[in-house]
Amino acid sequence: MRVRRQAALFAACVSAAALGIGGCSSTAPGSSNTNSGSSSGPIKIGVSLTYNNTAFWAAYIQYEQQYAGQDGVQLLGPELAQADASLQNQQIETLVNEGAKAIIVNPETATSLGPAIAYAAAHNVQLVSVDTIVGTGHVYMVVRASNTLYGQDACAYISSKVKSGYVLDLEGDLTSSNGSDRTNAFNDCMAANDPGVKLLKDPTAWTESTAVTDAQNALNAYGGQLKAIYSQWSSPDTGILPLLQKKNFGKVGTANHVIVVSDDGVAFEMCDIQQGTLDASQSQPADLYAKYALQYAVDAAKGVKLAAGQPGGGAPTLQNVSYNNDTNLADPIVAPFVTNTTQNLTLTAPVDSLPSSVTTTAVSDQNLWGNVYGNAHGGVCSSGANS
Repeated sequence: MRVRRQAALFAACVSAAALGIGGCSSTAPGSSNTNSGSSSGPIKIGVSLTYNNTAFWAAYIQYEQQYAGQDGVQLLGPELAQADASLQNQQIETLVNEGAKAIIVNPETATSLGPAIAYAAAHNVQLVSVDTIVGTGHVYMVVRASNTLYGQDACAYISSKVKSGYVLDLEGDLTSSNGSDRTNAFNDCMAANDPGVKLLKDPTAWTESTAVTDAQNALNAYGGQLKAIYSQWSSPDTGILPLLQKKNFGKVGTANHVIVVSDDGVAFEMCDIQQGTLDASQSQPADLYAKYALQYAVDAAKGVKLAAGQPGGGAPTLQNVSYNNDTNLADPIVAPFVTNTTQNLTLTAPVDSLPSSVTTTAVSDQNLWGNVYGNAHGGVCSSGANS
């Protein structure tokens, strides 16, 4: 039986940071203090992201800036690659040349950073990968939750309620570790645990308009036989949920409701779950991603040596993770699966040696980062929390 998964351990400091309250230290997992306190000035940490145009990444950037300000770290960036892997490699080279002592990067794909890693290593600069496994060389740390577990949790919820008809999987970018992990786990889990359902697999490459169009096409083709949609990230919700409501498929608890499960845990998902238009969301912790990516980057800049088995920041222990025949150290942060009320879900056939059960976290839990962030920006349903 899996224990209930929450981010409560760091809730007090996360809440304080989000609300602009002092008094919480961001001491790095591997060092005594992130503030350099030296006459040479603050440690320069570069930031290279793929996107900033989603509610998740907008929140991540704000959290990162808050933690950097608390710890006296000077951020260079964020540079934005906008899904251009070649541009991202160039931007990382520029950050190295500008004096970054370590670089936080959200890679375009798990295998796109080879040139940047090699260039940075030649200049004694290490990278911390946030949200994505790296399979093309050595990075100092991977800060990421299990995306395989994301896919299985979505399957556990949907398979517990749907036994026939069609289920739409709006797949992310299958060239990314996140998209492939969520897709493979969800599809394998549905095949093993819900064989009476016909699975529709639509790749979207993380393009919101593609996902919304695919959902509309599925509704037009199958009508009431479309029983559930798994959206592998949150942005399509803003188009899919109004579409379902317009066709009277939207309200949770109604006879013709189409189940929707998504990933991210942003404020508007907390709002939608509360209002009964979204069934569930994986709360990918933007706050802890920012917190620990920054702290590990400072550790890397200071030359701190870390190893598997040592205490993690967001996970009990650091672990080695492998992708594309490369192995890197990771802090696999625990991510809650959020529903309106707490539910216990069990699978007959879990995938990839994952636990067979999950206890969801109620959306009313104020420790959830989406609630903390939303409440600090005018409420989870406000435009200020979701722009």
